[in-house]
Amino acid sequence: MVHLTRARTVALSGTGLLALITACASPGQEPAGAGVGTPPPPVTAPPVTGGAIVLRTHQVPGLGPVLTGPDGRAVYLFDEDGDAEPTCLEGCARDWPPLTTTDPPVAGPEVNQELLTTVRRPDGGTQVVYNGHPLYYYIGDDIPGQANGNGVLSSGGHWYALSSAGDKIDR
Repeated sequence: MVHLTRARTVALSGTGLLALITACASPGQEPAGAGVGTPPPPVTAPPVTGGAIVLRTHQVPGLGPVLTGPDGRAVYLFDEDGDAEPTCLEGCARDWPPLTTTDPPVAGPEVNQELLTTVRRPDGGTQVVYNGHPLYYYIGDDIPGQANGNGVLSSGGHWYALSSAGDKIDR
């Protein structure tokens, strides 16, 4: 263990504080978020995409194949949305960013092109819709294979991942 003398305890901030914390860790260990080889914290992929959007499916443990956006992350329906009418706006859309596009969306394998449309959002964007459900990402999903938002009660309603048939996955 490292002991500090009175002279070493003055005005530590920023990098100096990190160096102090690292110095106090046991040999061979580093505090989370410090040191060489420590992965950066997850970064959520941007929700708004341009160009042709291709929807696919991806296996999610415990749920099976779920509908995903072009980055492979799960997309969700909000049970408070009307038929193709997005109601998740402003503060809600910070946690549940809409899947938007500038071109017509395209169905990948196992996705039905006939169920894929768009709707104009009140904020002016064009949101992707599948089987009448406006699609959203969840900020708690960082990588393909996650559906951390499935079954979550948020913004006055429930959120569900979708099957390739366009139905909610309620598990």
